[in-house]
Amino acid sequence: MNQLLTLACLLCATVAFASEIREFDLKTIERLGNELTRVSQRPDRGATTPERKRAKQTAIAALKGKLFDIHYDYVVMDDPDGSGFVVYALGKGPKPGDVVVCGHFRVTVSADGSKAERVDALSEALMIENRNVNHSPAGYRDVGIVIAQRVSNKPVETFVYANLLLQKDLFVSGPDFSVWFIKNGKITKSNSKK
Repeated sequence: MNQLLTLACLLCATVAFASEIREFDLKTIERLGNELTRVSQRPDRGATTPERKRAKQTAIAALKGKLFDIHYDYVVMDDPDGSGFVVYALGKGPKPGDVVVCGHFRVTVSADGSKAERVDALSEALMIENRNVNHSPAGYRDVGIVIAQRVSNKPVETFVYANLLLQKDLFVSGPDFSVWFIKNGKITKSNSKK
């Protein structure tokens, strides 16, 4: 465990500050990540009204030229501040069992669905893990993934989503050298009494 934490801290040692993305409190991040997991499994992916369908199309247009070279599904959810929608571009890997851990985007869209107010890249790189592949030596099994992120000082909600889909713990190191643990959709900070 200490080796994982050391590795995570070393991976982000070159960056001291997070980029400017819209951040939420931990309770909201957990709620959004859990809701994202549920809504992404529905056939309509949250695009249930004309405004939500318009929000999806607005997000697709706002993300043109920004996405990684993979397939994306779009999930529409209520904005946590109640002012409109957040539309997630969730990456999908090419093989069965693939889960995109890093490579997702979030677009904040107005209440009528017509205006993209903000686009946030929830990571700077693409990372795909396969839940059916074990990277550990024979006789051992993978139980967690270490991620160094630079876009936020806290884990983003798509890490909760990836944790639930992979059913593996995530160890997230932020640019401020904090280390966060995500297990079963819950986030705790290293040495935290949360």
